Amino acid sequence: MKTLHLSKFSIFIIAILIVAFVTSGMIFYSSPSSISNQNERIYLHTPFSNSDFNGYVKIEDMRPNSAGIFMYPSSVPYGDRANAYQTFMLIRLPKTLGGDKNDTSSFRAYSALDPTSHCLMKYWPQDGRQRIEDPCISQPYRSIDGVSYNPGLTMIRAPTTGALPKLDLDVDSQGYLVVKPPIWTENKNGVVGIGRDVSKDEILLSSKILLNYCKNQMTWLALPVELQTGGVLMDMNCKSDHLYAVYANIDYTYKSASVDVTFCNCTKTPKELGPWINSENGQLWNIGNTTIYVSGTALQTGGNKIDPRYSEYNFRFIKNGYEVFFTDVGSFDDSAKEVLSDFFNDNDISDLKRMA
Repeated sequence: MKTLHLSKFSIFIIAILIVAFVTSGMIFYSSPSSISNQNERIYLHTPFSNSDFNGYVKIEDMRPNSAGIFMYPSSVPYGDRANAYQTFMLIRLPKTLGGDKNDTSSFRAYSALDPTSHCLMKYWPQDGRQRIEDPCISQPYRSIDGVSYNPGLTMIRAPTTGALPKLDLDVDSQGYLVVKPPIWTENKNGVVGIGRDVSKDEILLSSKILLNYCKNQMTWLALPVELQTGGVLMDMNCKSDHLYAVYANIDYTYKSASVDVTFCNCTKTPKELGPWINSENGQLWNIGNTTIYVSGTALQTGGNKIDPRYSEYNFRFIKNGYEVFFTDVGSFDDSAKEVLSDFFNDNDISDLKRMA
């Protein structure tokens, strides 16, 4: 009996065919098996997230910062777990994101199926949250554009931005919200169970809406929509006395940053405040009249010798009566330059002096 020997090239070709077969199967079993060829009214089945309405939806039927579940196409039975790919969320955005406008711009409709875990998600309206969350393993998603908080995270066939598939909305002649016929491709409405591709410019456009609202809440601090190191503003919660912002890097998933600012009406230096200071784990630096306490996993020791993927730096200081806590993943020099750019009028890094 002859033994069959396959060349490396033959094995490679077979592997490609297997991947292609599996991929085509994923697409076939992902997006809704049927769509309506005409605009279709939304029937809200189970309201949640501060909504008390169910039935066919008009704009005035849902309050800002509320959400509910509907099926698309509407002929799909509600409540059957096998129909998860046809389950969608209708969200009316909070007022801070334009949810008080009496038109379709106040609404978003996303697949409720997480592209990574395939768990069903929901929108949470609480202050400081107001986002879509997966109860299983994945990152949360922004309500304004359905983009993952970690947009560079890539899974098998997932788009680089990790955005949720969406449905486009309109209003019919009687004032009911309707779904326009979707195009289930990653660069259009997305592919349910896989995701939707969103450009960096689109992400930045939504981020500017977050930023503009916060500018009216805290006049002193004008954070950038994009960091010098490539981090994009993903979330921002702000009040007159507190601001918290999160940045994520689209190209390098290990890079992230956050800014936590609290009004303390204080003028003391970090060294005088006491609780922050730990001489074994931190260092004191000076820029002008401001003392900055720096801690982290890879403090500066005369050169950036630590792989930035494994280093995190925390910069803490008092400025204009606010306590500022900036955290960044990356090299010391890059993190320090970002602090100087955002909070100290672009001072050169050579002006940052290590204190004894």
